[in-house]
Amino acid sequence: MENIELSNLTVGQYQLLAEIDPKLTAIEQNIYAVAAIKNITYNEARDITMKEFNNIVTAIERIDVKELEKGKINNRVNIGGKLYWIENDPSKLTSGQLLDIINIRANSHGEPLLVMDLIIAALCKPLNGKYGDDDMTLNERAALCRSVKVAEVWNLFIFFYQVWNRYLAHTEDSLTEWMEEVPTKVRKILDESGDSSPS
Repeated sequence: MENIELSNLTVGQYQLLAEIDPKLTAIEQNIYAVAAIKNITYNEARDITMKEFNNIVTAIERIDVKELEKGKINNRVNIGGKLYWIENDPSKLTSGQLLDIINIRANSHGEPLLVMDLIIAALCKPLNGKYGDDDMTLNERAALCRSVKVAEVWNLFIFFYQVWNRYLAHTEDSLTEWMEEVPTKVRKILDESGDSSPS
């Protein structure tokens, strides 16, 4: 019997499992799941013998996400061979991190697991460094985050999303409102001071 420990799954594998289209037939869904677990292509998963295939599918069905919740929130994680600090307090994010996360959320279509790698990448900075000190783009860092064990970041990711929904949703609305009001206020100040050039 294949033994699949949830703690051994990577963020990338977990995301591949979350991406499987529930509208597909059960066998197609299982082929995609096996491909994700074994880090192989869909076509390679189709070539696995039914005995091995059934063992893997049975093991996948036994995976219990609640096991992840027993772990602690871990702010330090090894990403690409370097230690990173993952910030779970939205008020301590930089404006660059906030912008990246707002953009990620806007494109996630309400599916946070599908952008877990990007969210982790946007939340992290080199230990004792600043956001972006690693000279990587968000997507380059996210690619490295897909290799991180999901168990190492799960509780922090979930905690951040719960806090985000309470704190940052209001922050996003406030920032948008502020950004829309500033040009109008500046124009009014300039008009009143007589320093504004005619438009």
